Amino acid sequence: METPAPRSQGAIPAQLARDRAPRRLIVTASIVAFAICDWTLWILLRDGPWGPPMRLVLGTEAVSDGVDRIMEALFMWPEEAALLRLKSGWQEQQVSVWGSSEQGAAVSLMHCILLRANRNELHPNLHMQPVPSLHVSWIPVAELEGGQKIIDADVLPGVLAALYTLRSHVQRDPEIVLRYLADMGTMSTAMHNTRWWSQDMGASGGRETMPLNAIRAPAVGDGALTLAEATLLYRAFFAPDEPIDLSNLRRRFLGTNKLEALDEERPVRGKELDWRRVSRAYRYLSQHP
Repeated sequence: METPAPRSQGAIPAQLARDRAPRRLIVTASIVAFAICDWTLWILLRDGPWGPPMRLVLGTEAVSDGVDRIMEALFMWPEEAALLRLKSGWQEQQVSVWGSSEQGAAVSLMHCILLRANRNELHPNLHMQPVPSLHVSWIPVAELEGGQKIIDADVLPGVLAALYTLRSHVQRDPEIVLRYLADMGTMSTAMHNTRWWSQDMGASGGRETMPLNAIRAPAVGDGALTLAEATLLYRAFFAPDEPIDLSNLRRRFLGTNKLEALDEERPVRGKELDWRRVSRAYRYLSQHP
């Protein structure tokens, strides 16, 4: 596992570089993971200014394998956790390989991942792991764009590129919003960070916990959704000041020909008390009728 080297170290001395030549190129995989909580967009970043989690790509594996290993190391339910997985570019940066004296310039291949509903749960005790890349927290995207969350200037362009990749995909194909809602059982109203687990661990006489293998994955939805939910979720992917033609957006949802009107009305999930109104329900069809 690799971590960005402190910038004060500067470049590798020329003599040392020559002594090591020829050497292999360091290739890393980075994931910029996004999740929806309480109808807002969140991003998973490493604690401190280092940006998204990353992993060294071994010579015996493909980059996609490296991405899978990151998912397995971080998330409670990594299998089929990604609703959307996109390549968002590459970035060159200085890294040092954890557990090794190797350091130098590396090419990081970045992937944008949108998690399915309620699949954002992190493994417990990640903050106690010796690998720095596993020390992560969920941050509202609004804090990143508003400057409250500061990350290294060399890393920021890659993170923003992943965000742009996600937004561009949602704009081109709003059906991803329908897929998300059809798969969603309930709207998460609490983002569980590693800090949440550490508070449980630090409490004396804490509550009794279940073995990890006994914890069930979150329930999926019944395939039904409302256009009010679809509009609310679509808006969550963009900045608050982004102009959105709501009438055209509704037509685009219906124009997918993958919504079957139901003879029932439903409230917006997670806002049953705030929004005391209901909307017509539709069933999302995974295949064209």
